[in-house]
Amino acid sequence: MRRITRMAALALALWCTASIAGSSTSWPPVPALNDPATGEHLRGKFIFADFFTSDIEASKRFYGSLFDWEWRWESPDRSYGIFYQGNIAVAGVVLQEATDTDRPYGRWIYYLSTEQVPKKVADIVAAGGRVLLEPRSMPDRGTLAVVADPEGALFGLLDSSSGDPADYRSAPGEWLWVSLYSQDVEGASRFYQSQFGYEITEAYDSGDELDFFLAKGGFARAAISHLSAESGSHPTWVGYVQVDDVAASVARAVDLGGEVLLGPDPAILAGNLAIVSDPIGAPIALIHWTYDDPEAAQ
Repeated sequence: MRRITRMAALALALWCTASIAGSSTSWPPVPALNDPATGEHLRGKFIFADFFTSDIEASKRFYGSLFDWEWRWESPDRSYGIFYQGNIAVAGVVLQEATDTDRPYGRWIYYLSTEQVPKKVADIVAAGGRVLLEPRSMPDRGTLAVVADPEGALFGLLDSSSGDPADYRSAPGEWLWVSLYSQDVEGASRFYQSQFGYEITEAYDSGDELDFFLAKGGFARAAISHLSAESGSHPTWVGYVQVDDVAASVARAVDLGGEVLLGPDPAILAGNLAIVSDPIGAPIALIHWTYDDPEAAQ
């Protein structure tokens, strides 16, 4: 995957809410990432996403309509469900009660493939991070946890019991990319390199701001971009969903009650990138990416 873009971080008004409270999150049995199991892992790749929210119905309406995702309940008490794109499980949605009764809660968590999750959690805490959801094992899914890096950016860890999804070209409605927006790009790159063994390369055309790729196994797996302290935003991971038409998807998001955080700009990926928030305020990126290389994969 080549460089996607250098974002205008000052325009990224990311909304931060209360932390995920592991003690109040009840997980039902969840399906495997691969069926049948492959046993193959792509360590360092982001392999799944969960949306933690106090309003599952609102999330179903917004994301289901925006991306034409199909919804399936996975728990009898309706505390967990999964969005599908065709036969591909795109994201889970977990009921997480809001700590602030005056506003709903919503936050995307992107899971990074890693082995020995409990040990990795301990290593992250020792390096200045913290744990928000203690490691837990699920028979079909594997072992997972949710942590924060030293700047407070949340992400998940997952050792999938069925193997990781293979690299593939992202179709509309599927995840294409993830980026960390950090106020300390160099510090963040050192942290993720030390914890996950990434090769760090500086992105081209980064101007006065430092942007880096996190690569492993011959693939660029994520990026780290500069987030100005003056923006008032909190360091965070943002996922990008492939769409056919960014402008049309932005208009659709607004019609569904979302807000434009970064509109399509001809100077940024020829207008093929935008960031919106859902009605709760959680950000998500929309991108139209064309694969130039016929052998290219995600």
